[in-house]
Amino acid sequence: MSNVDARLDRIEGLLGDLIYTVGLLKSQFEDEKEANEKRFEQLKSQMNDRFEQIDRRFEKIDRRFEQIDRRFEQIDRRFEQIDVRFGQLEQRIDRMESRMDRRLDDIMLELGKNKQEHEYMASRLFRAEMELDQLKKQMAGVKDE
Repeated sequence: MSNVDARLDRIEGLLGDLIYTVGLLKSQFEDEKEANEKRFEQLKSQMNDRFEQIDRRFEKIDRRFEQIDRRFEQIDRRFEQIDVRFGQLEQRIDRMESRMDRRLDDIMLELGKNKQEHEYMASRLFRAEMELDQLKKQMAGVKDE
């Protein structure tokens, strides 16, 4: 039996070594697991910090876009005011053009009347000169006789 005892002792030693080795491996795995958990927590914390920075940056960008939107609304309102003002100016110019057209028509009518009057006066003057010439000839004829 000493052979069996020796084998059992040997198996018992191997089992002890195996249990010791498994214990060491388990301890190392646990240490590695804790180290990994710490690294993951650090990474998670870093990622959360980074995501918070990104969120804050997006909030700033959103606020800036809101400012830009408000500015564009102001610009749109200003353009609407300008359009209204241009419309008013255009109406005023149209009224002025209409008045100027009427005045020009009145002036042209007056010029036409003046031209007729001038032509009438010129013809009257011509007739008066003709009559004067005739009278001069008659008077010259009376003197000669």
